[in-house]
Amino acid sequence: MKSNSTYIIAFLSLLLFVNCTEKEKKKTLDTTNTEIETETESMLQDSIADISLEELEADKKSIPHHYICYTNDDKSSMQLSIAFNATSNALFVKYEGQEDSIPLENVKEDFQSDGAYPTITQFYDEMLNGKKNGTYELTHSGNWDYVKYRSLEGDKVVKFTINHDATIVDGEYRKTPCFGDSE
Repeated sequence: MKSNSTYIIAFLSLLLFVNCTEKEKKKTLDTTNTEIETETESMLQDSIADISLEELEADKKSIPHHYICYTNDDKSSMQLSIAFNATSNALFVKYEGQEDSIPLENVKEDFQSDGAYPTITQFYDEMLNGKKNGTYELTHSGNWDYVKYRSLEGDKVVKFTINHDATIVDGEYRKTPCFGDSE
């Protein structure tokens, strides 16, 4: 009987040892997980802190919010698309059939409140390879939008008028480019 008692005591001691070892492993694992979670949270806070409000606003201003499609006043086959940000500032222009869009730089804005509708006129420099190539004058009055492009070479002037059928989708300015792939 004594030998059975020895085996039972040895078995219970072994069971107690294994149980304690498993608890220690779980405690170590929980501590490691907590440390990883704390470190990850700290890294996220550091990366969020690295992005300033000004950077977020600048990014927002460079993302197209809507597009307006225009038709040349003298040659209806010539189509123009202009991308605008959420504050209605033009970002770039693209002519139908053209591979790349052309960036614009805002120069000034005029506001006239006389007349049936207020008129907003914005002036942009067309930038090719970092150099001014021409000027876009964008006019908005009521539900009409006009573009006057003046090149630096030869002082050529080209006029465009909004194409409402191509521009207005579900009562709003379109959210996708007027033609071709996304800008």
